[in-house]
Amino acid sequence: MKKSIIYLLAAFLFTTTFQSCTGDKDIQVNNQISSDTRAVIAALNKKLFEGITSGNIAAVKALLSPDLINKSGAQLDTVINRCSKRYPAKDFEVLDEYLSKGMKKKDADTVKSQHKNDSDYAIGFQAVNDEMYTSVLLTKGLTVNGMILAVYGKYGNDWKVNILQMGDYSIAGKNAIDYYKQALDLYSKGNLVDATDMIIITSQLVSPGGNYFSYKKESDMKIFFSKVIDEANATYHLPVVVSQVKTAPQIFSMSPQVVEEVGHQGIFPVIRYKSTIKLTDTIALKAENEALQQSIGTIFKGLDQNNQYILYQVYDQIPDGKSDTKHYGFIQKLR
Repeated sequence: MKKSIIYLLAAFLFTTTFQSCTGDKDIQVNNQISSDTRAVIAALNKKLFEGITSGNIAAVKALLSPDLINKSGAQLDTVINRCSKRYPAKDFEVLDEYLSKGMKKKDADTVKSQHKNDSDYAIGFQAVNDEMYTSVLLTKGLTVNGMILAVYGKYGNDWKVNILQMGDYSIAGKNAIDYYKQALDLYSKGNLVDATDMIIITSQLVSPGGNYFSYKKESDMKIFFSKVIDEANATYHLPVVVSQVKTAPQIFSMSPQVVEEVGHQGIFPVIRYKSTIKLTDTIALKAENEALQQSIGTIFKGLDQNNQYILYQVYDQIPDGKSDTKHYGFIQKLR
């Protein structure tokens, strides 16, 4: 499954299957944690969020364990700068938090959400301290909101971040599970292209916490992803020559695109096609595109019924992927 870009900072990488350790370990979840401890971590989380979103590298470093700083090296500055631009949020919320006590160093620990729905997940990591505190934070107010996964360890009386992971959690208010369910519904109705777009979006959101984070439904999502992609490739042999249009444009690519423009936020299909018309002849290009718009629902079932907009990019040659190719754009507003 294709993964979204994940920004990873971790003092220890532990990517094998996570098993809960035995013994005297105690895990407290959310309100089970004492209010005093939660208040201490809440203050640290606020500083961490503000440091990341403002690109204040020094403020973030002040919260990290020495091991994490040493192992991150120069990568730390790059990661924080990228995330400050990716997630310029003004606020955040706590999705869940976990306090693990009685840990032994290098024990494998797994904390599991208790939402009792399809969005349940597990977080696995290697213990570094006797006490570990896991915060799952979500940015708010953005078209693409991110997860900040921070695993603190207690050093004496101080809490320091041992694991810091950031990745895309939701788009337009929906997470990977939401888009997975949408893909299932579209597929059941025979809307293969839209189902493909939604499962691609699912794959980009499935691991907001990188190797540490896994949804309960992740295995099902991976299987369905492969099924839909294979069927789409078998059904549509690109380029698709649109014989319904007099100039016979050739559709060579279909994909979802996230639009973050205020007032038009959403995920919309992008149809890329090659035309024999010169890109400078915008009048003829428009006429061809209008004809293509009228036929698009018969070429790709449901595409004109399931989307608010369809985006079109017309080229005079199929891009080779090695260099930028000029194109002209159109937008079909459906509702």
